[in-house]
Amino acid sequence: MLKKKDPGAQTPVDSNQRYATSPEDRAKAKKWFQRARELGDKRQFDYAIEYYVSGLEFWPDAVEEACKPLHGCAVARRQTGGKKPGIKDTMKRSLNDKDAKKAFINALWLFGHEPENPTYIEHVARNAARLRAEDVAKWAAAIGIKALESNPKTSVKQFQATVQLLEELGDRAVERGETPFACEVYQMGVDVLHSLRARHPGDNNVDNALRDLSTKLTITKGKYKDGGESFRESIADQEAQKDLHDRQRTFQSDERMDELIEKAQAAYDANPGEPRALNELVGLLCRQEKDEYETRAIGVLVAEFKRTSEYRHKLLADDIRMKQLTRALRRAQKSGDEAAAKEAQIASLRFDLKVFKERIERYPTDNRIKFEYAVRLFNAGRFDDAIPLFQAARADPKNRTACGMYLGRCFFKKKYFPQAIAALQEEIAGYPYSDDDLAKQMNYWLGRAQEAAGDISAARETYGKILQLDYNYRDVRAKLDQLPAV
Repeated sequence: MLKKKDPGAQTPVDSNQRYATSPEDRAKAKKWFQRARELGDKRQFDYAIEYYVSGLEFWPDAVEEACKPLHGCAVARRQTGGKKPGIKDTMKRSLNDKDAKKAFINALWLFGHEPENPTYIEHVARNAARLRAEDVAKWAAAIGIKALESNPKTSVKQFQATVQLLEELGDRAVERGETPFACEVYQMGVDVLHSLRARHPGDNNVDNALRDLSTKLTITKGKYKDGGESFRESIADQEAQKDLHDRQRTFQSDERMDELIEKAQAAYDANPGEPRALNELVGLLCRQEKDEYETRAIGVLVAEFKRTSEYRHKLLADDIRMKQLTRALRRAQKSGDEAAAKEAQIASLRFDLKVFKERIERYPTDNRIKFEYAVRLFNAGRFDDAIPLFQAARADPKNRTACGMYLGRCFFKKKYFPQAIAALQEEIAGYPYSDDDLAKQMNYWLGRAQEAAGDISAARETYGKILQLDYNYRDVRAKLDQLPAV
């Protein structure tokens, strides 16, 4: 475990200047980031997030080195069942602390544990701007824009707050003489206002704000003209900045997306070993969830795995393929074609079993992978194989209760009813909630086990508890009605 010292705040005297990080602090931060990457590769996402956040205390403006991989870990953690921050977590991490760095670190930690939460995204951007970590503020604002544009219920005030932040970043960049950066964030603000105007056509306030910011952008771009040669050189830079912004947008026309993909492909072909070029290409290919593009991404990753023998490339390729198969299953189920749905379900489960068996062999001590593999074994009806994996995976606090629930179900399927009852009662007794879905699942299978064991009185009591929480839960009413009187 790295020993962390409390890095002192380095807020610039000039309020327009960027946050300054000393070479010594960068060196310290890199040690944290390196360890975070190692933990991320092992899919120990909680620890990886902690290490990235700790390193960012020393180097707050490390976008490529920490913020982007932290975001990747955060998304992967949530996709594998990572819980959101609890009330205690939010209470002890103020997003509005007077100390800008403390508020920034708090926001990063919360964002790392719930990356889809718009409040956390907003406060990462806003506190980064307070700290003058300008690149992180711009990066977080871009993530926030995706969230705004994808949510039809986003309020006008949320759009306006984002535009205000981007304009502040641009104004400070102009004062520092960073005209390309200013143009980029002004352009982001203009695009946000275009999105807002599309939702609220005829709103004079939006029209006025769009006119004013567009004018500011035009004037800032015009400053290049005074330099003659520098203006011509800036054209290519402006195109690159537009490409960067468009890559960060959630929605693109098919033509524009094809253009961005081909540019990313050319960049990757020119630098086949460069991680950023690879990540950019794969990210664009997977952006729109189109099978043909995702299959192309899988091919790129598999080729990179064969070239480097780095398993993380194959791991990501397999993740993409699992998503494709899950999507195909949903489509088949939605179509109402039972035969097609069954076939898709078998294909998805068969591939998942192969993937997680391989991952267990690669990471034999990773209890989260054991849990994921055990769930697939359970779904395949391989209860004897699943039980020891669930028992081992209980060592991970995050999945402990779910493992107990599945163990109870495995014992039930094996007709070991006393063991099923004991396993489920133990988990229910230690579970802090009584009315969420997991609690209802555990009680349901406890009732089923009690009924199968012939303990009708206990089964009636358990089913009755579920009805008090959710009257329409599964077939509980029918089961209760069918039980003989005691």
